Amino acid sequence: MRMSLLACALLALPSFHAAAANDGELWEITMNVPGMPAGMMKPQRSCQGDDPERAARQDPNKRDCKVTDSKRTATRTTVTLSCKDGSTMVIDQQYNAARTEFKSTMTQKGGKHGDFTASMTGRKVGTCDAVAERKARDEKMDAMKKQVVAGQAAAAASMKEAGDREIKQCSDALENMNFHGFGMHGQCYKKTDGQCAQYKEMYKSLPGPYKACNANIVEYCKRFQTAEGFMKVASRSREEMAKTCGVTTASIKAAQCPRVGKTQSPLSFLGAYCPVEAKPLAQEHCTGRDYTSKMGGKYAAFCQNYLANADFEKPRGGAGSAASGTVPAQDKTAGQKSADAVKEGVSQGVNKLKGLFGR
Repeated sequence: MRMSLLACALLALPSFHAAAANDGELWEITMNVPGMPAGMMKPQRSCQGDDPERAARQDPNKRDCKVTDSKRTATRTTVTLSCKDGSTMVIDQQYNAARTEFKSTMTQKGGKHGDFTASMTGRKVGTCDAVAERKARDEKMDAMKKQVVAGQAAAAASMKEAGDREIKQCSDALENMNFHGFGMHGQCYKKTDGQCAQYKEMYKSLPGPYKACNANIVEYCKRFQTAEGFMKVASRSREEMAKTCGVTTASIKAAQCPRVGKTQSPLSFLGAYCPVEAKPLAQEHCTGRDYTSKMGGKYAAFCQNYLANADFEKPRGGAGSAASGTVPAQDKTAGQKSADAVKEGVSQGVNKLKGLFGR
């Protein structure tokens, strides 16, 4: 943007030298800007010929700035311009006695482009048609402005497209309960280190994705504390996610197990993590001859998870009793034998389940 502004100023500069209406002076002008490599701004030839104030009055719609002050002597011209963005530009040119060379400074203060100073040198190299040159110069300035506007529009469209894509990625991450899909938003959730401070600063220009993705992370933590959301997260990631969300896996299990039957949460969660609540159903649906005929039914996943994580048929700590919550030894022929047969038949699947549910 600053380069475009300097180029426009360079094109406009020749009108600050008085000459006859149509007989212009051809000047070779070199601009130098502090901080830019030497030679970056190549010398430009430009025809000078019109008075700056009259030029501004002739076509004010083609000027973002207008002349508010102008002072001239035989060897010096100083022009002050006020611009629509609130900035002020002062151009001060000093000539040699023969008016064949000049040195100039251009200083701008305020406005959307900020403060800067540039210097120029010029030497007269011939004559030119000031009217024709001015027309060509105006056409160039208009073309440059259109390029700037088009570039800004393209940049805005590109940023919107990138922002929409990022919002979609965060939405998918929430739907799939894949925390890594949140990218930097997830990495910097509730963090204030140096990298995350830079992330927040960068996303000031992208408020849409920042707001949407962080809202999705908050929702992710809410869903993670439900039976459905908890089981959707990979078992190897649950402890990390619990820490990120400020909870524990134990507290989630403790909160959800009593609710499973009441809120129609997955039976698979009940079988995997709620041995006390699951036991009555397991005794009813996971034993006996009937079980092998219902392997693909409603209680299939429940029984597989329960049998993989709780040997409810075996007495714990000596002889079992109904009071201790275990099946009496004499019931083994009716219950445990069938369960043992099922366990052996699905042993490979059970081993896989142990890895899946982190037991």
